[in-house]
Amino acid sequence: MKRRRLAVHEIRTIDIPVPEAVNAEALLKSRLGSKPAADRALLEVMAELGLAPAAPRSVLAAVALARLGGDLDLAARSLSWGDFEDFCAMVVAASGYHVRKNVRLRKPTRQIDIVAESPSLVLAIDCKNWRRGVGPASLEPAALAQTERTRMLREKAAAPQRKAYLPVLLTVLDSQVRVLSGVPVVPLHGLKEFLASVNPFEDSFSFVVG
Repeated sequence: MKRRRLAVHEIRTIDIPVPEAVNAEALLKSRLGSKPAADRALLEVMAELGLAPAAPRSVLAAVALARLGGDLDLAARSLSWGDFEDFCAMVVAASGYHVRKNVRLRKPTRQIDIVAESPSLVLAIDCKNWRRGVGPASLEPAALAQTERTRMLREKAAAPQRKAYLPVLLTVLDSQVRVLSGVPVVPLHGLKEFLASVNPFEDSFSFVVG
């Protein structure tokens, strides 16, 4: 049997649908069934965290989804790094801390996303908008690196302070606070509670003291 060859003009193309960009607000609306319900959930998160209306809605939606048990992996994909960092800084500031963003250290050059200071504590926070699947093997090096940056921050302080310095990793996807190498790994939706309870006498944390 002879095989028939397709002429050039007979070649057909197949259109492959491109999935729409993932959007945390859309996920929240789908989960709650309507836009008004999603808007109410955003307002509840905003009020609970003491945030102004300028807070990024995409991150508010991610927090709301976390509390509903939604798919945080999808929600995390919709968050820009800038929005995530801005939101974290807003939550920390609303909890009574003095906040500085993107603090640069020199010799060697290092950067800390958020430095938050209270009368007794200085938190050196690294914002990690990771996707699902990040386990202890990946978190351990990040925890150790943040500890070293925190030590540098303490050593390079303009004036000696009798405060405890604590390295912190802040993520979207974790379900609860974990501690790796003495560094708390805090989920975004549990940040306010963590800030209200953390103290320099917590034995499981690796504080850097002067």
